[in-house]
Amino acid sequence: MTPAGRTNGIFIQSQPGSNAWNAGQAAGDWWAEIKRQHGHVGPWNVLGWRMAQAAMRELKSEWGRHDLEMICYVPPQTPFTCMVDGLSVGSGNTLGRLDLRLAEVMDYRQSFVAVRRKDGKGDILELRPAATYLESIMNQPVANLERLSRKCSERGERALFTVQHLPTGQGPEGSGQAGSAPYPMPKGH
Repeated sequence: MTPAGRTNGIFIQSQPGSNAWNAGQAAGDWWAEIKRQHGHVGPWNVLGWRMAQAAMRELKSEWGRHDLEMICYVPPQTPFTCMVDGLSVGSGNTLGRLDLRLAEVMDYRQSFVAVRRKDGKGDILELRPAATYLESIMNQPVANLERLSRKCSERGERALFTVQHLPTGQGPEGSGQAGSAPYPMPKGH
């Protein structure tokens, strides 16, 4: 008997790109899709959506191709983890496909998203929320969610987060490890 998920001893895994594994389509109304998946629209998930859009643009990807890996570094509690649902709606990546992952930081001011292509080509992106923006959405009453979310969807990208390109092939500063990624990102799936 062949173990589940194996054929002739070889694991069958989805592949990035335009193929039968990636037949999904982006929602026509991303706002409604965030609400459907997450239960409400808030500034943290809209921020995640905006970051996913920027990452796809910068790395020349398209929704649902699953050719990017994303790691969302946030404290392990809401509202910070809400950013993950925005990243998912914005990119098509999911926790189940292992191309969207969570990593823990101690304080919300350390939050960022690291993104790279699964094929290893190009830069690693670091998308880091602006400290002033995060302060403006912290500890807000539920009655303000709609207004704060709309503002996030309308504001210029630079007011919300920075995008830094980190060349691959260089280790972390001072490590002497050529070829090391500055963030722990496992090889493609």
